[in-house]
Amino acid sequence: MAKPDFDFESRLVPLLLAFARARGLAVEALVAQVGLPPTALTATAGKDALITRLSGVTGLADALAAALKDEHVGLALVDWVPRGSYGVAEFVVRSSPVLSNAFEQFVRYSALMAPSQRFAFEVQADEARLHHSALTRANALERHLNEYTTGVLVKTLRGLAPGVALKRVWFCTERPASLERLVAWFGAGVELVFEQADSGFAVASTALDTPVSSGDPALNAYLDEHAAAALASRPRQGDLIDTLRATLREAVRAGEPSIERVATRLNLSSRTLQRRLSELQSSFQQVLDEVRFDLARAYLTDASLDLSQVAYLLGYSELRAFDRAFRRWAELSPAEWRARR
Repeated sequence: MAKPDFDFESRLVPLLLAFARARGLAVEALVAQVGLPPTALTATAGKDALITRLSGVTGLADALAAALKDEHVGLALVDWVPRGSYGVAEFVVRSSPVLSNAFEQFVRYSALMAPSQRFAFEVQADEARLHHSALTRANALERHLNEYTTGVLVKTLRGLAPGVALKRVWFCTERPASLERLVAWFGAGVELVFEQADSGFAVASTALDTPVSSGDPALNAYLDEHAAAALASRPRQGDLIDTLRATLREAVRAGEPSIERVATRLNLSSRTLQRRLSELQSSFQQVLDEVRFDLARAYLTDASLDLSQVAYLLGYSELRAFDRAFRRWAELSPAEWRARR
C-alpha cells in the first residue's frame, strides 16, 4: 500500500533539526536528502511551526535514526526536547489544577502544538485515555514519530503527576523486533500493545482528581486566556474547512454527501468550492474522508449497531464500499478495529 502524503503542519521539523545539530550532524545535508524546503534551516525550534509534506518529516526522522544508529530515535527526541518547546499551550497544561483539567486542556489547545494530528481524551469505566492519530490515516506518522508523540504525552503525564502509574500504552504501528528499549522507557510493568486503531496511553480513571505538581489555578486562568486568543488568531486551514466539516456531518447523516448538494448548502458552486479548498491544500474528498472516519469510529464503539447499519449511517450504499474505505483510512477492517477497542 502506498504511503500517505499530504501537507503537514507541525513543530517537529525545527525540533528534529535542532536535535540533529546537538548530535553533531550536518543538517543541511539532511534537509537536502529528504527534500525539505530551505526554510526548514532557518526555523526556530520551540517557536516556529512549518507546513511541509509529511514524507519530508517522516523521511527526516528515518534519516536521523539511520545516522544515529538509533531504532527509537523518537524516544531520544522526547528525552532531549527542551521545556517550553510547545509554547503557551504547554504551560497551560502544566499549570492545570488537576490531571483531568490538564488532559482536557491538552486536547483543547492541541492545534497550537500539533495541528495536523487529532487528539482525544475519554473516560471509559475504570480507564482514562489520552490518544492521538494523524489526520485521515492513523499510522501516517510511522513508528519514530508515533513513538515521539506518545512519548511526549507520557513525559507530560510524569511531570504533572509523578505518582500516577500507566496502565498500558498502545501504538497504531507494528511491533518492533525488540521491545527492550520501549520497556525500559515506558516501564517494566506497563502493557505495550501494537497495531491498534491509534496510539496513546491509559491510566486509572481514579487518577483524574490527582493534583498537578506544578498546578497553579490563578496562573492557569491567566494563561488560558492567552492560549484561547492564540488559538482564535492562529493561521488556520480556513473557516471554510470548519464550516464544510460541520455541513458534511449533517449531510452524511442525511445520506446526501455529494459535492453538488453540499456546495449548494454553502451557497457556492461545486467548482468554486473545489477551487477554494485547493487553495487551502485540501479537497472535498479529503475532508469527507476525515468526517466519515471520525463518525465511523464513533459509530463502531456503539455495540448496538451492526456494520451494515454503520455503513448506511455514513452514506454508503453497501457494506463492501464502507469496508474498502475504512481499510484505506485505518489499515484495518471495521470489524478488526471494533474488536481492538
